Amino acid sequence: MQPGELPKFPKERGALPMPDSVSRTRRRDPARLLSLYSLFLLAFLRNRDRLPETALPPVAVLNSLLHLLLKPALIGLPVALALRRWRTAALLMPLAAEFVRQYGGQLWRMARPPQPISSPRSLTALTYNLHKEDVHLEPILKVIRSANADVVALQEIGSRAAECFEQELAAQYPYRSLQPYPAFPSAGQGLLSRFPLSEVQYWRHEGVVNALGHQRAILNAHGVSIALYNVHPVHPGMVGKVFDARPRQWEIDQILARLAQERHSVILLGDFNMTDQSDAYRQITERYSDVFRKVGVGMGYTFPAWRYPQARELTNGLPLGWLPPLFRIDYVFVSEGIQALKAQVWHDSGGSDHLPLWVQLAV
Repeated sequence: MQPGELPKFPKERGALPMPDSVSRTRRRDPARLLSLYSLFLLAFLRNRDRLPETALPPVAVLNSLLHLLLKPALIGLPVALALRRWRTAALLMPLAAEFVRQYGGQLWRMARPPQPISSPRSLTALTYNLHKEDVHLEPILKVIRSANADVVALQEIGSRAAECFEQELAAQYPYRSLQPYPAFPSAGQGLLSRFPLSEVQYWRHEGVVNALGHQRAILNAHGVSIALYNVHPVHPGMVGKVFDARPRQWEIDQILARLAQERHSVILLGDFNMTDQSDAYRQITERYSDVFRKVGVGMGYTFPAWRYPQARELTNGLPLGWLPPLFRIDYVFVSEGIQALKAQVWHDSGGSDHLPLWVQLAV
């Protein structure tokens, strides 16, 4: 090159090749994220029995989301194997196995749905949170009538709904205990039954901020006396702090103490405001069987049913009606002596933010 002559560069034929080290780093980024995700969840699962959610709000949040947090492992594991990221796959494998251990039975029943079972002492029950808004009652009536359960446990029943049900459902349900709470409509509870109800009680735990309602009755079905509890423990986000599980846990402790005094078989149902990974759920299932876990099909998510009228207000107008529910917080539990035959999440919310849960039992 002569003095003063500019160097000549070859004409561009596309982007310059990326250095191998940078290319490898970028390819590994997803694997690193999956590895970090796996290490975090594995550490949490290993130690969560020593981390009570009543003392540590972040643990309560993680427990509430764990059923969702485990799902990426089901996708990440085959991807890691396909890319030959063996270390990442090894970390994801126990998370995928934990999801299958927890929910495999319910999902397997999707491929092989249980056959209908007839029992001479069959009892069907529906638990249904109405969302306290008494604006559109016809869709709610339609759900109750079409479900056609022998016993219906209602949460968040308002005065207008109670008056409507007394008139419209009297023929279908001759035994009723509808107890709205006008000062705080979310605390209203109701029972509708084809079988006699006696010793009906309603209470709120007044020491709990925004306490919701609970009911207890003796149900006489097929000559069998059953202690029927329709409960609605407070949500951890309703008690003045970001996510405080202590009031819910205290309420469930009180309910379990009542149940321990019962001389009859027990059906415990309602909106528990907990997922099946919470400490409270594990405490309940030490004594009582989760009917959906026993015989239900799928994940059993009941909340939120995105098509309820106020959903757009809460989501800044976003049309989320196509989304499925994300949480299982509505349950039916039974004591020994009551057999779970069938359980399904009802397909229609009737305008509520909850989908009802329908079960068939043998008493």
